[in-house]
Amino acid sequence: MTELRLVRGGQPSTAAAPHPVLDDYALVAGIRRGDPAAATAFFEQYRALVERTLVRMLGFDAELADAVQETFIRALGSSRLLRDPQALSGWLVRVAVYTATDVIRRRTRRRWLQFHAEPQELRQPGSELVMQGELDLETRLALLDAHKVLDSLPARERVAFSLRRLEGLELKEVAHACGCSLATIKRRLARAEAHFLARARTYPALANWLAEKQGAEP
Repeated sequence: MTELRLVRGGQPSTAAAPHPVLDDYALVAGIRRGDPAAATAFFEQYRALVERTLVRMLGFDAELADAVQETFIRALGSSRLLRDPQALSGWLVRVAVYTATDVIRRRTRRRWLQFHAEPQELRQPGSELVMQGELDLETRLALLDAHKVLDSLPARERVAFSLRRLEGLELKEVAHACGCSLATIKRRLARAEAHFLARARTYPALANWLAEKQGAEP
């Protein structure tokens, strides 16, 4: 998001000029040289992609901002593993997948602590990412319920399902992002979809939304 600065006392704003847009070759070359300007441009140009990818897998999560930062730190630290700069976006999605998988696994390991936590007001961290969008209320509620169901899936199956059904990637793209074979992804998706559809029936908003979508299909 572009930062807006107010002009005080009729004087021109002294805000720094936006960073120039760099092509992927220049970004990768600059990152490998350790150029801070290239790292900043990398973050600014690809932040939306990383945020969207992580939201699809993690939902409206309190750890989203940290996961975005972690993704870019991993990417900057392993940039020399990227052979073709033209594949930068796909490679970055794969780094985001690894990050999301780790977040889900850490959350699962911590889940037992929730039994000892004090009740607190229910809040969906990061929900402004959807609430400020163009989704209608019914879809927003269904998406919130969908991530509740996804919370009960193993990390790998959740990631595969999210990339395929929420992000809309092709099977080959999901397999590449997850670093496994097409056959493995198909098995993970089959298990995830069976689990998801069974659990979705217990969430009215999600069940109704799915029924309407299925009824609308030719």
